[in-house]
Amino acid sequence: MKKSFLTFAVALAAMATMSCSNNSAEGNAEGTDSTATEQTAEGEGETAATNPFPWDFPQDVKLDAEPGQMALAPYTFYPGAVKDGKDLTTATLIFYNSKLQEVGDKTSKMGGDQIPNALIIPLDKDAKAKKGDILLTWWQSGSGLERAIVKDASNPAEPIVDYLDLDYSDDPAKPGMAQKHGDKQLKPGSFNVLTDGQWQPGAQIACKKDNHWLVATLIRVEGDKVLAYCTGARVEAFNKADVKLVPFKENIKAGDMVWGKFAATYQPDYKVTKVDNELGRVWVEHNDRTEVKSICEVTKVLE
Repeated sequence: MKKSFLTFAVALAAMATMSCSNNSAEGNAEGTDSTATEQTAEGEGETAATNPFPWDFPQDVKLDAEPGQMALAPYTFYPGAVKDGKDLTTATLIFYNSKLQEVGDKTSKMGGDQIPNALIIPLDKDAKAKKGDILLTWWQSGSGLERAIVKDASNPAEPIVDYLDLDYSDDPAKPGMAQKHGDKQLKPGSFNVLTDGQWQPGAQIACKKDNHWLVATLIRVEGDKVLAYCTGARVEAFNKADVKLVPFKENIKAGDMVWGKFAATYQPDYKVTKVDNELGRVWVEHNDRTEVKSICEVTKVLE
């Protein structure tokens, strides 16, 4: 399952023409190393130099976490990309789950490698959920960062959820991935509860770039800087002034005109025809076509 998800994610990265690229500023003393370390691949000689943290975002991030705690981070992709001399502003950096092995001041150890703290999202080991909550977790029958909606919180530490970032289909003959992998019981310590209006990791955001609103998930905010996880598993930094929080529980109803996700951006003129708050899904019409989107993919805040 993990292999198939990885193949899908890499294909998505290649197809997303509007995916995030680096927005770093020149001379950023706080967020970027001034010199890049030259990496050597064993048996292949020297590769091109790469900047291990090219984003215009602070590096001195302290984690409120401890060894053994579960976290989300691109720990399987980041070390290899640095070693191979890749440009991290365009590299695929899929966030997977693993336990923290060591917690440091600027970097922490996951999967045997040091990862920048700014790229790590610790998960609350004592989290409790209630029905209707939106959670940040991972696809526990597959892999990769996911948001989910709680359907049953009889056991608040191990809620039963449906994943919001998987495709949903209302065709009974062709169920989407969300239905095929629905009603999943999460493991304890494997999620954070998300709250509308909070700048917390996992929040849905829209990032202004080149007169477009990019669809993204918040990784972290520090001061007036935002680090975002964009379509195609790309990481990009933005000024907070260019970012809007997209509520999970907006007052959206049938007949409303909203912005909807198209490829990597939010686009206007989607007409809402149906809303199912328990599923976290919204039916919309656009260009004479009906689509089912998650509550992460529609909004009125960009009007």
